[in-house]
Amino acid sequence: MNETPFARILIATGGSPWSERALTVGLEMAKAYHLEVVVVAVLTPGYVPQRNAARGLATTSAVEEGVQILAQRVLDQAAMAAEAAGIRYRCELREGRAVDEILKAAESHACDLIIIGSRGLSGASRFTLGETGNEVLLKAPMPVLVVK
Repeated sequence: MNETPFARILIATGGSPWSERALTVGLEMAKAYHLEVVVVAVLTPGYVPQRNAARGLATTSAVEEGVQILAQRVLDQAAMAAEAAGIRYRCELREGRAVDEILKAAESHACDLIIIGSRGLSGASRFTLGETGNEVLLKAPMPVLVVK
């Protein structure tokens, strides 16, 4: 058995090409080092104009059904890949602000590492991961692996 400082990793995914790459790398790492995996997809509530709300916007009470179906499909595909590789896993569909839900899930499942994808931009854009990735890096109490 290979030695690693990690026992359980969280992989944040949303179905984008960069999060799919993070999922692939995370599952390969989990298989090689016999790690447990928590795969999380986060549904972010939409915002609608509302006259009396702060800044004129209020959150909608439910996420559109199509978005929820897509997120569940991403998790189902992750589950099939983990199962085929013989990896112990848990998939979770969460709703809320992406950064908050990723960090809450990592904490509640006692994850030792968070894996997130990066768009792999070039030029001046390459210095930023995107709002969610940057904030996860800044706020996570455990290591974060960014996959390009």
